[in-house]
Formats: sequence, structure tokens, C-alpha cells
Amino acid sequence: MLLKLLAPALLLFSTGVALAQTSGVPPEEFNNTRRQAGDSIQVCFDRTSLGRPFDEAVAKALGDALFLEVKIMEGFGGFPLTGDGFMDELNLAMNNDCDMFMGVSVSPNTPLSDSFSITRPYATIPFVLAVKNPDWKRLGDIPKDQRLGTAIASMGEMNYITWAQQRSKPDRWVRLPYADPELMATRVLDGTIAGMILWQPVLARLKAERPEAAALHIIANDPIPDSETRVGALVSSRNGFLRSQIDQAIDALVADGTIDGLLKQFGYEGHAGE
Repeated sequence: MLLKLLAPALLLFSTGVALAQTSGVPPEEFNNTRRQAGDSIQVCFDRTSLGRPFDEAVAKALGDALFLEVKIMEGFGGFPLTGDGFMDELNLAMNNDCDMFMGVSVSPNTPLSDSFSITRPYATIPFVLAVKNPDWKRLGDIPKDQRLGTAIASMGEMNYITWAQQRSKPDRWVRLPYADPELMATRVLDGTIAGMILWQPVLARLKAERPEAAALHIIANDPIPDSETRVGALVSSRNGFLRSQIDQAIDALVADGTIDGLLKQFGYEGHAGE
């Protein structure tokens, strides 16, 4: 099970990986010379991220707003669900190669290393409940003897678990966690499970790549509270000026509708900013 199977914005935090973790990278691997930024910025991504195209488009829009050339760095990806090795790779990349790392979950309670600073969120994107049955309009319409799939280790799954723990077994649905959204969608389509809770960009990608997924539609989460992810970027805490400039650019792109336009272009629900 790889983290590439999870929603990209959850890569850093929903797996329980703390950014305050001590790096296990040997000191000699770190390049301590300061990069000369000039008129360009090196932007990194999780190479397995399902939201990579959107995040890259936002990065380029930020670069345009700041009159900076955006140099794309492939970054890294493919970690176990425990997140083992992720922090080491992130520390190394942010120190040696990356001015900014796109597509991270922004939360007031996010554990954060002193090495990094999180920008303002450039988008807020929901988790959704997708079903095939055209008669269901909300989760409460699904019989309790039906089963639900959840994207494993995601905020959407955690939200459902928190709700379900407060109910007796007859008053909740049986949850089946899935690491593979493709398989989870197949199980909804063949009737094995009634529906699935996943990050909406993942559903958008499934629909774009699988014609049969057009049969899936989103219904209301009621009676479960809504769940969403605020998406931002990481910059080095050594570069407070860049962080300030990025935040100002995000505010401008939110205000002028650029990011809302990108959300629409990629078929993402949610809204720009917080």
C-alpha cells in the first residue's frame, strides 16, 4: 500500500507523520549553500500525487503573479502508509532543491518542523460521497445493511470514524477501507459496496479515465458532517520574504478568480482560499 493511492493533499499529515520528526538523513547529504533565486523558483511535487496537474497550474500562476520562472522539480513519492522515510526525503529536498513544495494539507493544528513554513491555503476541496444508485440523494437514504468504502487514512475516513464511534452498530454503516481508489470505484459500480467516501479530485480523475465511472454521482453527506481539506504549500523557514510574497500572490489569485477558474478547469469542487 503506497501513499500514492491516497489523496495528495493528505500526503504530509493524515498518515500521522509529524513534521517535527528528527531527520535521519546523514549530515553530509545536506547542501548548506544558499541557492541564488534570481528570477526563478524551484517548485517540487509528490510525483505520485493525484492532484499534481492542478497544483502545478497553481504554482505557475503564482510564478506569473510574482514575475518568476517556475522550474518544476519531480520530487519524490511512494511511501508506506506509516509514512516511513517521507520526512527524510522532505527535509533533504527542501534543503537542497526546493524553494516550494506544493499540495500540502493546511490546518491550524498541523505539526510543523522549524525548518518549514506553510503558506496560506490556495484552495479548499471537499471529501465527497459517491454512489451509483440514482434514487439516493443523501447518505441517510442508504440502508444501514449496506457497506461503505472509505479512502484509507484520509480525513474523510477519519471524519466518518469519529461520527460512527458515537453510534451503536445498528445506527451506522459497515466501513471497508480501501488503499486503491480504482478498486473502490469498481466495487461501487458492481454493487459490492453502496458508496465510497474519497477526496473529490480523486473522483474527478476516475471519471476522466474510466467511462463507466460516469454512472457515479455525488450525494449529500448528511447525517455525517462535511469534511474538506485546505491545500497550501511549504517553503523554507529560512526564506521569510518568499513566504510573504507567496501569501500575497495567493490572496491576489483568490481575489481575481484565477484559482476558482483552475478548480473549474480540472473539474474540482470546492473554492479558492480558505
